[in-house]
Amino acid sequence: MGTAASSVRAGRAPWAVAGAVACSCVAVAVVDPTEHALTPPCPFRLATGWWCPFCGGTRAVSRLLRGDLGEAWRYNAAALALLPVAVLLWVAWLTPGRFAPLDALRRAAWRPRVAWSLAVALVGFVVARNVGWGVEHLRFPGA
Repeated sequence: MGTAASSVRAGRAPWAVAGAVACSCVAVAVVDPTEHALTPPCPFRLATGWWCPFCGGTRAVSRLLRGDLGEAWRYNAAALALLPVAVLLWVAWLTPGRFAPLDALRRAAWRPRVAWSLAVALVGFVVARNVGWGVEHLRFPGA
């Protein structure tokens, strides 16, 4: 008896996430986060003095919505690189069983090896953007 209702709620979840993301995009399109603080200070940055993998993500999305791909990359290259993957995973979540390649991507995303690989890549990104090592294009331009 509860199965039909729970499947309806589960079908709404991807759209609820899409609505929240759309509202966030409208906010950063209307209010420029480079001029006005839209988010609280980063706790990782406050604790360590280093930029986390997400620092600059709001500014990157803001620049992307304004069509400035270069500035978006400069604010947060990792967020920009992961955006297409996030969109594909959302479509796979929305349409389970309809597209075999997306189902395979959805299954692969939950494998521990993939999660650990992503974690290692993000740690590498954090180190590269904070230490430099000749990859100045990855450094966050300020916070």
